[in-house]
Amino acid sequence: MSLVFCPLPLFQWLPPFCAWYSFRPHSLQLAELSPGQGVLMVLLVFGLIELIQYGVKQYRLRPLVEELRRQQPPYYASLPQPLKRDFEKRVVNFLVRKRFIPRGENFEVTLGMQVRVAACAVQVTFGLAPISLPHFSRILLYPDRYYSAEFKRYHSGEVNMRGCIVLSWKDFQVGYQNASDGFNLGLHEMAHALHLENMISNQEHSFLDRQHLLQWDQLAQQEMKRQQQTPGTFLRPQACQDEHEFFAVCVESFFERPKAFSSHHPDLYQALAQLLQQDPAKGIYQL
Repeated sequence: MSLVFCPLPLFQWLPPFCAWYSFRPHSLQLAELSPGQGVLMVLLVFGLIELIQYGVKQYRLRPLVEELRRQQPPYYASLPQPLKRDFEKRVVNFLVRKRFIPRGENFEVTLGMQVRVAACAVQVTFGLAPISLPHFSRILLYPDRYYSAEFKRYHSGEVNMRGCIVLSWKDFQVGYQNASDGFNLGLHEMAHALHLENMISNQEHSFLDRQHLLQWDQLAQQEMKRQQQTPGTFLRPQACQDEHEFFAVCVESFFERPKAFSSHHPDLYQALAQLLQQDPAKGIYQL
């Protein structure tokens, strides 16, 4: 189900203007206006059009912000008020650019579900300049785990280069039931999307600082080799599959148990904090 609103009909905005135009004084006939008056009239008309468009936009987007405020996701709830307004704008910016597609019989994607997914994406990207991950225009939601014909097994989520972020709604919810275990499907898949978006040539590519990314890559490779030889206890084995999984698993712990992450892997944590431009262990949301 795509994001759908009932826009305020333009005819509710236009009558006052039309009435004024119909009964305007004869002296305001455009042909009789001086050049200066003509320019002023054009500016007034364009200003009115902009005002109408702004009003319609605000009317359509209001339910998104209201739903976000109603749900109070933990990350959003912890923000100071000025940053909450920034977060709200980013959630709206993300949602208006995405198409949500339900998968499964009689499964409906609600506005609340869309807002929660968007809030997850914004959490991962909040320290960076506003981005909407444009390559990933479609978000597929399944009620539960689904069978992947490509990989011949059941999945709880994935991000693919065809422009899709795929999530099991059940597993997405489970990820937020324990906010400190380092398991969060939403954060994991949004980390994949962020990592890939940075490599794709479009209007948002290369938004991660190159020096910070290089430092992260070097430390990640070192840690992956070390864990392959002597498995650690903090990051789960999935992290060592490749650099993409390592990044996604680290992002989960970065947000869910930042102080423990900083204690177990201080250099790795600091490199990720610089890369994402936020430090949750210190309660810093934008560096």
